[in-house]
Amino acid sequence: MTIENTPENIKKLRKKIGLTQTECGEIFGVGLSTWQKKEAKTHNQLNLSKGEFEYLLLLAGEHPEYVLHKKAESRSPEEP
Repeated sequence: MTIENTPENIKKLRKKIGLTQTECGEIFGVGLSTWQKKEAKTHNQLNLSKGEFEYLLLLAGEHPEYVLHKKAESRSPEEP
């Protein structure tokens, strides 16, 4: 099932990740008011770009093809 790039889905994905609008704005390099426009169902809404939406899907674990994995902690040479 494909998730569409809509304001409703952007908001649902953000909430699934557990981030505030401010935190999402910081991750995507925009201010709070700009992020709010991406979640707004108004005539002046701003859609996420394809790349931004794909990244949001990855963060939420909802991407149809890929999954993010946390890197294993690197050990220093002295550690066994």
